[in-house]
Amino acid sequence: MKRVLLCVVATLLVLAGCQSKTGSSSEEKMTVNPPDRDLVAEGLPAFNEKVADLPKTDLEIWLAADYANTEPITDAIEEFKEVYPNISVKTVGIEWGDMSNKVKLAVSSGAVPDMAHAHAFAMGAQGLAEPLDDLWEEWGAEDQFVPGGIQDTEWKGVKYGVPIDVNTTIYLYNKKVFEENGITAPPKTLDELVDVSKKLTKKDGSRYGIVTSASGWSFFGNVIAEGSNNLKFNGDEVTANLNDPKVVETMEKYTGLATVDKSSPVPPPQQRQTDHPVAMFGTGRAVSFISGPWDIARIKNEFPDAYKDLATAPLPGADKGSVLGGGSLFVPKGSKNSIASFELMKWFISDKYGIRLAKEEGRHPVKTHLYDDEFYNDPLLKPYIETLQYAQPYKLEAFPEANDAWGKALRAVFDGADPQEELDKAQKIAERAIENSN
Repeated sequence: MKRVLLCVVATLLVLAGCQSKTGSSSEEKMTVNPPDRDLVAEGLPAFNEKVADLPKTDLEIWLAADYANTEPITDAIEEFKEVYPNISVKTVGIEWGDMSNKVKLAVSSGAVPDMAHAHAFAMGAQGLAEPLDDLWEEWGAEDQFVPGGIQDTEWKGVKYGVPIDVNTTIYLYNKKVFEENGITAPPKTLDELVDVSKKLTKKDGSRYGIVTSASGWSFFGNVIAEGSNNLKFNGDEVTANLNDPKVVETMEKYTGLATVDKSSPVPPPQQRQTDHPVAMFGTGRAVSFISGPWDIARIKNEFPDAYKDLATAPLPGADKGSVLGGGSLFVPKGSKNSIASFELMKWFISDKYGIRLAKEEGRHPVKTHLYDDEFYNDPLLKPYIETLQYAQPYKLEAFPEANDAWGKALRAVFDGADPQEELDKAQKIAERAIENSN
């Protein structure tokens, strides 16, 4: 009886060991031949012999929930699997705000996906992503990318992912109201923005010159436009710069639009800061706001009358540029399937699917030459394309405690606190966070 039980247990162990797990590779080989078609001519990556030679591999990929089931993504995956039938792909949609914490839990438990979606530089800085420099070097396509897109993947000179899309912020305004008030051009500096916003504000509160936002990410665009930053980089050395005099001055002027000049309502105390400005502008309660190209489409769909008078311009400031948005794909620490994952990343941002993400989903390309497409002939997008070349990633996100302190400081100042005092407090938190990360 004992021998029978031992045989049963041994059999079960063998069967368990043969079961396929997500994110795993088996030694089972299959012959994968190049397709009888020109992939490059179709706007796809060239056939990759290394991927074709992999044993049967199961990839699990975590994408932001509003990407996971979109047609450009699902179509890219299906076509990828047709070319590489040795690779299977399971897609999981996760809310953007939950992604980092889920990746941290996965890495700490050892049960990691093979690809995830966030800001690769932040994941690399926190030890949660695999370095991919070797695959980038083999690919040799870095010069095709918008500069900020590459920066979104890099931390201390190492690339931890591939950017999937980019965006940045610009100035949106009602050209009809400008003309009616004798303003012939949009503001070019922060001081001009303050003056114009005052002039366009009605004292009875029926119309504001601008709608401000309490988003730390969005406000960072104003900091960049003023030629400053909330971090300093010297090679691999990173230091906090949150209470730099230029940053303090920028926050004082920007929040003062609401707290001093009353040319903007005080932003509502809610995490999502994007809905209020669009509603205010769309209903004529505000003449301008700062946002990105995603809200051009939103105004067109939700407020067609306001869209008729919509105009755009670069972010007012002393310098060029703004904050870089979008995201990147990375291989979480511990995954053994970097080669297959990296190849699938290349398919998502290929010419064929990169331009589809733009046209169908409003996710703008990371490759410079795709902006030559006629889709980008829209005059409203011209300031966005110009600004994109100088946009910079919000690298403070590499330090969660510092990022949180920055956002809380901005909120506190909108609620009446002193900018210098709040940024001094945030600076100390950022210094500790950076020190603890080393």
